[in-house]
Amino acid sequence: MHSNGPFNEEQITRIGNEAARLAWADGMTVLRPDGEVVPIPLVAEPEVESRERLSWLAAESRAILSASVKLARALLARGDRRDQEALLGPFEGLEAEAMAVLFTEAPCPAVVSRVDFLPPGDGGLPRALELNATIPAMPAYADLAAHSWIRAAARLRGLPPHRERDLLARAGSHMEALRETLVAFYRWRGGARERPSIAIVARPGDAQIGELRRLEAHFRQMGHDAAVLVPDQADPDRHDLLYRHAWAHRTPPGSPFARALREPARWPLANPVNGMLEAKALFARLSEAAEYPGLAALAGLDDVELAAARRLPWTRLHSASTVDRLLAGREGYVLKRSWDYGGKSVHLGAETGPADWDRVVREAAADRRGGGFVAQERVFAARRPATRVTPAGPEPGSLYRDVSTYGGLLPVHPGGSVVRAAASPIVNILGGGGLAPVIPADVWEGLC
Repeated sequence: MHSNGPFNEEQITRIGNEAARLAWADGMTVLRPDGEVVPIPLVAEPEVESRERLSWLAAESRAILSASVKLARALLARGDRRDQEALLGPFEGLEAEAMAVLFTEAPCPAVVSRVDFLPPGDGGLPRALELNATIPAMPAYADLAAHSWIRAAARLRGLPPHRERDLLARAGSHMEALRETLVAFYRWRGGARERPSIAIVARPGDAQIGELRRLEAHFRQMGHDAAVLVPDQADPDRHDLLYRHAWAHRTPPGSPFARALREPARWPLANPVNGMLEAKALFARLSEAAEYPGLAALAGLDDVELAAARRLPWTRLHSASTVDRLLAGREGYVLKRSWDYGGKSVHLGAETGPADWDRVVREAAADRRGGGFVAQERVFAARRPATRVTPAGPEPGSLYRDVSTYGGLLPVHPGGSVVRAAASPIVNILGGGGLAPVIPADVWEGLC
């Protein structure tokens, strides 16, 4: 029997194959720069999580976001020169122009966010590694992975259609949570329409167009006039609500959408330009606030936010003062550039030879591009048996898994989780990885 219930390995593979087929047909794909549409692999073995753990992740994600916003606001007003450089230095042009009004004009700095956690191999609570507030992606991908798996498993078990529908409803929907959050934001801003129109603003050739089209379809199904538009098409005067899935630095400064980025107080824009919130330098300062009461007091962190900061892995802005610590404890640390994404510019001490680590650590201490580097305590995850389903067929093996949980600053905000898996400790869904369905424990029990 399979370790997670009544399914044996052959059944798990059958469910995974069918779930992947269903998910790919509905948009669990990425678009490559050459125009090729590539299915995102599905992990056949689901991630079964208790409601209590999912609720804890949601609360922790929100606390990290709110603490980060408070700290960023305080550091910009009263921080030192290095704080200013780390938070604002990586940005220029339209992005810098729009971010300059984040805390003076934008009514809400982050309507939707996502914190990426890594569960340690010893079974302890997941540890937060970074915050995403620019494009907290994957709500539709998460639904496609989980709902397709539930459908395939329910049918293999021979459950009647009404039971399948009940299990899907109990599992919940990330897309619906996002829609409810956006509508609540619109009404908080004074909007009165029952079903406001929604522009999903994406960059041309957006790699995640499959997800965005699925979001568009869901919003339309729920009664909204919704469309995926590029910045040149997204006139803020023609839409009740703007959901940003486009980088500001890739938005033409003269495009209609650029007006909304420059004037976030004028139009309901989720999210305004807020790249500084996901600068790893800010995460490092939040980790530091857990040890220095003066910094926590400067930000005005409450008890819940301070407790979340204390659970972060030790993280610091990397400089000459941290070189000796990283060299002495090579295997226990990670170096990563403050402003970067996609797992680039990440160096793992345990996977780097002593001589190369010495060179990387010393060079990074003097490198100020992208806000410089941060040093972070390594969270060691465990590889677990997993079957990665690709268009070429199932690939048995073992993979690392992270867990990413949504949040937001307003009373109505998303809180679900998505799990990525990868062969590398630097989790990437396409580089030998994929998405694992997240199944709440009570839904799993219903399937079993």
